[in-house]
Amino acid sequence: MADQYNNQNIPQEEEEIDIVWLIRYIWSKRKTIIYATVATLLLSMVVYLSKPKQYTSTASILPVSQSSGISGSMGMLASMAGVNIKSPSTNVITPDLYPAVASSTPFMKRLMDVPLKWKDNDTIMSTLRYVTNKEKTVWDYIKAYTIGLPSTIKSLMSPPIDVRMDALLADGDNKIPSYIVLSLKERVAIKLLSEEVVVEEDSKIDAINVSATCESPEQAVVLASTALDILQEIITEYKTKRSALTLGFLEDRYKETQDDYEKVRKQFFAYKDSHRKMIDERVDIEYQRLSDQYQISYSILKTLANQLEEAKLEVMEETPVFSVLQPAVMPYEKSSPKFMLHAIAGVMLGLIFSVGWFIVQIGYFQVFDTKKYAAIKSQYEIKDEETA
Repeated sequence: MADQYNNQNIPQEEEEIDIVWLIRYIWSKRKTIIYATVATLLLSMVVYLSKPKQYTSTASILPVSQSSGISGSMGMLASMAGVNIKSPSTNVITPDLYPAVASSTPFMKRLMDVPLKWKDNDTIMSTLRYVTNKEKTVWDYIKAYTIGLPSTIKSLMSPPIDVRMDALLADGDNKIPSYIVLSLKERVAIKLLSEEVVVEEDSKIDAINVSATCESPEQAVVLASTALDILQEIITEYKTKRSALTLGFLEDRYKETQDDYEKVRKQFFAYKDSHRKMIDERVDIEYQRLSDQYQISYSILKTLANQLEEAKLEVMEETPVFSVLQPAVMPYEKSSPKFMLHAIAGVMLGLIFSVGWFIVQIGYFQVFDTKKYAAIKSQYEIKDEETA
């Protein structure tokens, strides 16, 4: 039984001895490891110096849901004026919709028109020109032809698409096309903007954070602030689209009916003034006809006026309310590149690659060159005399 127990412990002891002599072997190569670590540290410093300074500005909003108490008080006031308010719409906007809107093409296209100052602070250009005309650094070229090589090849092979948007409009009217055609320049700009403008949901307090990263503090704060405004506008348009269309229709109908009412009113009172003290059966018939037309026109106008007020209150009820928790602030400290991050990464990569190289080397000798493996092992394993 004791022999069986000792035999079971033999592999574990050998494994421990193997790890010990391997550590001693790696320690003997410490100069090479130090040189490799210094080399990767210097390389990481080159990368650090080649990257342009980036500044990040962040703004936060808290979407405020309108309570039923507000709509109830509005309904009481409106009912006193003879206006009936419908119950609030169930079309609730959840916080996770904001990042989806921020990644949409309409949002990005509106963001492309934001004017930004260039390096000399005197030249102003659109965001589209800014992101597509930025000077490429050494790191950009290294990234494009290493880890970003598949995307580079794909962009070179993609055919350019450059179609004017007004060519899609029907008969030169203002109809919005049901699809969007992007030029190659716009596609590149959308990809770059999606990396520079980030919209995230803070699930702890249901807040929305909008951050923008640019090469200057002025560009970052302008882009973050404008992105927040555009985001709120699109969300508001989405939420009030149905009621806004109804309001626009009622406003047009009310204006038309008001013009008709004014014409009928003028005709009625003009006829009434011109036939005072006249007794004629035909006159009475015409008077009654104009009077009835005037009353009908007035009734229609009053009904439309009530419906118009209902539509206005419904738009107000469905318009989302945003509480600004943190406005966009001018950043004075760069957000990237970070010196300590690159330094630590350089040291860690140097250690991992150099130590890993020697471990792989030992594994190679163990499989393909057993004599050399045995010689190295016998040289660095602990002898019985040493353990004694």
